[in-house]
Amino acid sequence: MRIPREDLDNTMPIRVSNIENGQIVHQRILLVNGRTSKSNQFERCMTVSSSDYPTTFWPCVDTHFKVLVHLVPGSNTVTLALEDDPSSATQLIVNYIPLLQNPPLHLCIFVARDSPCKFDVPPEKRGQDTLDVAVEKMRVAGYMWQAFCAEQMQRNGFGWRTFRLDEAWLPDTLSFQDGKRQRHTAQVHIIRSKYSVAEIRDPRRAQQNPNRNDNVPSLHAMFMEDIQRHSLFQHPCIVAGLILDTHWDGKLVLGHAALGGGSGEHRLGIFGSHSLHSWPRNLEEIPLCMMDNTPTDTRYVANDANESGQWWRALNIGMGAMLHEAGHALWLTHTPHGIMSRGYNNWNRTFMAKEPPGGFAIDPSNEGGSKWHRLDIARLRYNPAFRLPSDRYQGPESDDGSAPLIMPLNQHTLHVSAPKCGLAVIELNVNDRYRTHLEFLDTPSSELSLNVHHLKQQAGCNGNDRLTMQAVAANLRSSDCIDIDQFMREHVVHFPAEFPSVPVLKSDGYGHGGLGASLKSSVLFPPHQRKRGRITCIRVHHGSFLDGLVFRWDDGTEDVLGKRGGGSTDFHLYPDEMVVGFNIRSGAWVDGIQLLTSKGRASPWFGGRGGSLYFVQPPVGYRLAGMYSTAGQWMDSIGIYYVHQ
Repeated sequence: MRIPREDLDNTMPIRVSNIENGQIVHQRILLVNGRTSKSNQFERCMTVSSSDYPTTFWPCVDTHFKVLVHLVPGSNTVTLALEDDPSSATQLIVNYIPLLQNPPLHLCIFVARDSPCKFDVPPEKRGQDTLDVAVEKMRVAGYMWQAFCAEQMQRNGFGWRTFRLDEAWLPDTLSFQDGKRQRHTAQVHIIRSKYSVAEIRDPRRAQQNPNRNDNVPSLHAMFMEDIQRHSLFQHPCIVAGLILDTHWDGKLVLGHAALGGGSGEHRLGIFGSHSLHSWPRNLEEIPLCMMDNTPTDTRYVANDANESGQWWRALNIGMGAMLHEAGHALWLTHTPHGIMSRGYNNWNRTFMAKEPPGGFAIDPSNEGGSKWHRLDIARLRYNPAFRLPSDRYQGPESDDGSAPLIMPLNQHTLHVSAPKCGLAVIELNVNDRYRTHLEFLDTPSSELSLNVHHLKQQAGCNGNDRLTMQAVAANLRSSDCIDIDQFMREHVVHFPAEFPSVPVLKSDGYGHGGLGASLKSSVLFPPHQRKRGRITCIRVHHGSFLDGLVFRWDDGTEDVLGKRGGGSTDFHLYPDEMVVGFNIRSGAWVDGIQLLTSKGRASPWFGGRGGSLYFVQPPVGYRLAGMYSTAGQWMDSIGIYYVHQ
């Protein structure tokens, strides 16, 4: 809350607003903001001294200040003082505990196999275009991103949560006064690409080229390939990668893409180096760079998006937009405002109490788009990189890696479930634009029943508006319902002969029909089919993938779902046992399956283990009524039918 200037207590020369004395944090660089006592000086200088680190200087404007504080593991005594008033010195105790058990964000710089290891700079900065300088700037950016995330999570009531950086004992460059003293500091990995400068700068893959060719491999795909073959990243990882060989040719930014995301165990956000010249090399340079109003000379460097006309703006759109792409790597989606929109144009406001030309103070309530949207906060709450020691333990039994299930209960109600890890967020979009969300941030909900009419009211739908829902589990896996009205029409079906008195409900098909989906088949289990007896055995046809299922009945008859290719394995059922659900792995096709029975038994795994995992069974109070599938060379989609008991 903003405190009116006239209400400040003159007896408190410096008051910190966003952290309490003795608090525990988990990042090396801490963003601190607050107020000073009234003064007849509009602008003053704040000094920051902390344990075992050089003093830094920050602007204090109209009694408002924002400073970055360096911390070492353990207890830190931080001294804040107004440079012109030594008696104002105020001490703050902060305890820094690194969370080494959390997965880190890796900082990387991609260089072409034949790279000259230079980046674009204006004439004023000639000689400051080396790979070593790029490493220094990338290190500062990583710590600024970390400090921003922690302060935003704290501001939203979730403690000092943030990702940790991949750090090592190295010559540190965060302060130019420190003489590159050995410290535990962020590693910036140099990834030598298999691709050449010419391939990286190919205009066909330049993201801002209106004539780009989306059929050639993207820069994101190329650098993802480099990551996956690198010995450092043969494990799940989150990477923020700077493209060193980006180049402004006077007309087009070559070798640049602002993209983030990933699949499987590798997550990557990338950005070009065309604005790197404007980034700070150390903490001392942050105020200087964020107040640098030097015009961008497009004879030498790019004016990205025509929004980088001064160097401080180039810094915003470069470092801030790269955080946007790292956000995608952290499973964030686009939001209507904030960093995951284009709020990074206000990136400087997070760290500075003024901006060019400097006529007014920027307090924490006036930071514009430089923030995480509440939806981002909700998604980051359960991100494993943001875990706190006080969070509920999530062992293997509480997360099998499966995505949420979205299934109809009737013509008007949706059932959303994530039985193992629980649901974190339900996002509602109208006509492909975010409208609102439901969040479950203290205790994830394992299942929800959602009335479609009420959802439309919450989202403010009108007439023929298309309502889309995304369910996000606490394990960050998500499932989409692209058009709820269409989903309800397609997932409530009728089989009057087999189920004459009740509608039959249908799950999604798992597998994207990637082999043509030419062979369609289904098997029904109607309650009155007593003459066939019961299902005694399920023969599973499989090899590297799932081919089909053959259901054998007491009377010797068979029903085939899919195809009979590959090898086969029989799974026999006890006399009073039935199949009640499945674990399914699928992507473009159905990789593999496991059968689950009413006696709590699970079959062996049949097929491969690629694709994504889904735990598929009818909601409580419903029973399995059949299955359906499509197949090409092997099965490429599978789903279930179910009815109310």
